[in-house]
Amino acid sequence: MKRLILFGAPGSGKGTMGDFIQRDFGYPKISTGDILRAEIEAGSAEGLRAKGFMDSGGLVPDLLVIDLVRRRLERADLGGSRGGYVLDGYPRTLEQAEALSAVACASEQAIFIEVDEDETVGRLLSRRTCRECGAIYNTRSKPPRNEGVCDRCGGAVECRSDDNEQAVRQRFRVYAERTLPVIAYYRQRGVLSCVDGNGAAAPVYERIKGLIS
Repeated sequence: MKRLILFGAPGSGKGTMGDFIQRDFGYPKISTGDILRAEIEAGSAEGLRAKGFMDSGGLVPDLLVIDLVRRRLERADLGGSRGGYVLDGYPRTLEQAEALSAVACASEQAIFIEVDEDETVGRLLSRRTCRECGAIYNTRSKPPRNEGVCDRCGGAVECRSDDNEQAVRQRFRVYAERTLPVIAYYRQRGVLSCVDGNGAAAPVYERIKGLIS
């Protein structure tokens, strides 16, 4: 089974690219953000622990994230996928990367989506997310057909609590400190490709799709 890992700063488009890959390649998308938000919505102990870190722009503790992702990778739906899965937002630290390396796969590919900081900040401040299904919108480039209502499921579309400028800037600082070394980790392993992620989503995806093909 192929493991595809998407890297990039907050707002680089990892979630959107993961959705496209899931649509075209049949790879289930595994998003740590979605996993954590589901735990928060369910009111679980793990969700309550994670919420404080997410609201302040910090990283959720490694051991908690590693355990939640491990449980997700053990679910039966991956065995029925068309040959792989795509990870969005994981691993974010070296400890997470090393834990992931212990999970067997036939082949591994990491793609780093490079985007200018100013562009990603603008994207995040314009981002809106469906509370029910997690669909992502953008008030500048991809608004829902009806304001505040999800096109997919009819759920409420709103700004995430951590999509404010103070939290976004903090996430960039955390990203530079803890996630960029993970990029170096995969580069040293010889499985990393870099893609220009600036501009509209369609041409960015074509560049990524060519790498996967």
